[in-house]
Amino acid sequence: MKLSFAVHNDEYIRVNKDNNSLKEVTTFFDNEFNLLFKDNQILIPFPIFMQRMDLINSFLHDKRNLIQLETTEDFRSKIALSPRYRESNSIDDVTEEEITSKISSFGFKRIPTKHQFRNLQRLCALRACASFSVPGAGKTTEALAFHAFHAKNQRTKLLVISPINAFTSWDDEFQECYEVKNKFTRLRGSVEKITELLNQDPQFIIINYDSLRSPEKFSLIKKLVLQNSDMTVILDESHKSKGQSISFILSNLSPFISHKVILTGTPMPQAPSDLRPQFNFLYPNEYIQYDEELIEKFSPVYVRTTKRNLDLLDPIYKLNRIEPRPVFSQFYNEYFAKPLSEGATLEDILAVRSFKKAVLKLIKFISNPASCADDIMRIDPSLLNPILEEGSGAKIDALVDRATDLINQGEKVLIWSSFINNVELLASRFGGKAEYIHGGVKTASNDEEDFIELDTREAKIKRFKEDESCRVLVANPAAAAESISLHKHCNHALYLDRTYNAGQFLQSQDRIHRYIAKEDEQQKYIDIFLLNIPHCVDFKVHDALNRKIENMAAFLNDPSLISLHGFDYDLDQSMDDGAIDEVDKQEFYAR
Repeated sequence: MKLSFAVHNDEYIRVNKDNNSLKEVTTFFDNEFNLLFKDNQILIPFPIFMQRMDLINSFLHDKRNLIQLETTEDFRSKIALSPRYRESNSIDDVTEEEITSKISSFGFKRIPTKHQFRNLQRLCALRACASFSVPGAGKTTEALAFHAFHAKNQRTKLLVISPINAFTSWDDEFQECYEVKNKFTRLRGSVEKITELLNQDPQFIIINYDSLRSPEKFSLIKKLVLQNSDMTVILDESHKSKGQSISFILSNLSPFISHKVILTGTPMPQAPSDLRPQFNFLYPNEYIQYDEELIEKFSPVYVRTTKRNLDLLDPIYKLNRIEPRPVFSQFYNEYFAKPLSEGATLEDILAVRSFKKAVLKLIKFISNPASCADDIMRIDPSLLNPILEEGSGAKIDALVDRATDLINQGEKVLIWSSFINNVELLASRFGGKAEYIHGGVKTASNDEEDFIELDTREAKIKRFKEDESCRVLVANPAAAAESISLHKHCNHALYLDRTYNAGQFLQSQDRIHRYIAKEDEQQKYIDIFLLNIPHCVDFKVHDALNRKIENMAAFLNDPSLISLHGFDYDLDQSMDDGAIDEVDKQEFYAR
């Protein structure tokens, strides 16, 4: 029998069979793709075809004596477009001289550092690769040089998919790297606005992850990629590609991209499974059955510059154990640190257990009891007013005292909290000396006037850096842990609370602890505040973060991560004082 493969409308592979086809062929395509031949042909979406190509090849190889294959030139070109993983192990690194020659001819003016050259020698040898270097090591420079190296001509397009708060950083880096004075075209706003911008045929384009969730906007980006088969696509902060929705979206785009590079300093912030969507973006046709395979698979296609490579001073960590206020301690011990009394009603039990299961609420409660007034009211109304009279919480007051001491010493201070109301409350404690950033703070648009006049994220950061009267920046790690460089302006980071997200914790530290010229380097200090109370969730979070960072250090072969984050404490002593049954323990620590 005869089986032919061709491209259909750029997005599909058309499979044709003759009338004398084998039953096994029909069964195979029906089982694997849930598609039935109609008029002796089927259309398979190209991303799905690429993901199953090895399986198709295996089937066809088994039937090689029974099936005559025909492929068109456009089909072969389409298949060759997508990088193949198995090639990565056999490709030799590119020489420094070849890199310099190619990128300079494209107008790349920045001279890479020795570490960047070392990384580029590997990156430029591949068409799909990753840079997992620490913040400040120059991942953006490496990615822009990668594009310059692979560009076919001076009009080859570059698409960056990035968090929106990194747009300004990409513009700044572009100006430093290229001779041409240009900025990225920011694809923001309505579908009509983005369509208008793309109709202007921009060469350098940037869009945020959330915009791709819109089917209409994704369709525009997919069309852009289909029309520019030689373009480079960069995923910035690529760990954000995890999650069923965005990973599915990217998987439908990836097979059409000929050159791609992913960037993040924290590739597995929670678990090895975080690596899967990133690897699938690079090599969608490489089948991964187990998460454990990912660590080995990534080995030949990623590079990393560590803080030790950069000779950075290790930060000095301090754990501040804060004693709770009397009434709060009474409430906490009565309802959380020991089993409920035999006389407790079912309503009491359900209220407490519901609170225990809400881990983020527990973390918030430990930091700022007043913010959980409704829950306190449901559990024990008699203690609500006494707790509120104790103020915003022992941890907040201790942190404010520490920050005030640093300010009086002439220092600027970066304060972290995971909760918006804590961020705003802390900023208010310092009056006009403080600015704050959280997810509700708008990002500047393309218009420079907006940057100056509006109360934007960029304007707040600019004031913290340049205004001597502004001594404190309070921020939420979810909104500000990435794409902000404060290492030249601030030496102290204070943590009111932390969540289980190890990536955010590491990235937030890196706002002040990143590469700087040795003559300008100053010692960095990290203060972490924990409530010194039995079975406190603060200590559970601390332990979980340590374990996650140890796992990431093992994957990246970067022992410095452990020493950089590592603070030892007696977990058993901290967690086991007092009585608590196993059921309550599981619920209390659920996450």
